[in-house]
Amino acid sequence: MRKKIFMLVMFTFLGTTTLLAMGRRVEGALNPTLLWEKEFDGVVVDEGVNLARISGDAIVSLKKSGAEQIDRVLIFNTTGQLVQEWKNACYGRISDDGNKVIYLTPYSADSFYDKVHYATKDGQEIWWKHLGGDAYISPDGNLVVDASTAIDSTQLIEAYDATGKQIWSYKLEESIDVIFSPDSGYLAVGGNDGAGGSGTVRLYEKSGHLLWKAAQESISVISSMSEGASYISVLDGSRLLHSGVVYNKGGNVTFKGAADISEDGRKLIAYGRDSVSIYNLPEKAVLGKFPVGFIRFSEFNPMCRSAATSYGGEYVALFGKGTDTHSHSNFFVIGTETNEIWEAEIEPERESESGFMQVFLTRDGKYMLLQAKGKLYYYQLY
Repeated sequence: MRKKIFMLVMFTFLGTTTLLAMGRRVEGALNPTLLWEKEFDGVVVDEGVNLARISGDAIVSLKKSGAEQIDRVLIFNTTGQLVQEWKNACYGRISDDGNKVIYLTPYSADSFYDKVHYATKDGQEIWWKHLGGDAYISPDGNLVVDASTAIDSTQLIEAYDATGKQIWSYKLEESIDVIFSPDSGYLAVGGNDGAGGSGTVRLYEKSGHLLWKAAQESISVISSMSEGASYISVLDGSRLLHSGVVYNKGGNVTFKGAADISEDGRKLIAYGRDSVSIYNLPEKAVLGKFPVGFIRFSEFNPMCRSAATSYGGEYVALFGKGTDTHSHSNFFVIGTETNEIWEAEIEPERESESGFMQVFLTRDGKYMLLQAKGKLYYYQLY
């Protein structure tokens, strides 16, 4: 589905961040330190920020930004240094190791972003295709999936390997969004009928073999998937509050509610109105419960990342309800194994602005990228 853009505004955290120690202090415990921040004077593309989850490189897509008035895709390293820039480009995504990048450019002077490029981080282009849709890159950087509208107005999904060879393609009846398993062996495709009605979730092997398909009562937004596709969490993209479902690899429902799955498949993070609960898998015994308010899905674009989890679920970062009753949209990092909560106040000036906040964690949970109201904040958590 075609992405939207939004205008950036000036923003600073109100007050200082606080660490609410609820448990013992141990080596590697939660101690967030702001390493760098960036502010842009133009427009950041919705979903235009991402994080290489191993290298920690941050990628951001800008439209009509700066004095040159030209679209750009930028990559920053963990120290905030600009390490790569593509001009006249947008909608960039990066592999987990930071070595491979995809981005879109216009195929012609009067076209939209319909040319997909596959390149190395240092700027070497490997191949490009005239495709014309949203593009996704697998965590290992070896598979690129393009989702676009076909001539007959159906949705076309195409997969290409690292050499640019097409591996498979399908026509679907609904607009689609794609998420890969952390090991790159599987991809889940969430779709909706485009009219705010029913949705569908499909699980494919990377070869294109369809393992199962499940119908949703409303628009489906895939939130997370564990290694080997052992679990897939899906949010209800129309009711947006606390509705969702978790499937196992066989396509059977194993949990109902808004939740994420740790990438190792051993923890389920459930988001409630007044708390975040951690369960082990597959037993679903409660490992911990934290007094952090629900994620306000109704105020976020559901396709944006309003929560993030480290590989083993040791750290959970999310936007939610503040412990201060006067603050309704704070940011939290939870150390699930040390029982610590770090809270930052990020009250928006206007309600509508809270829809453009995103958060990402590296797989080890050491680094966190936070996008909030026109700025990027890059933290080291321990």
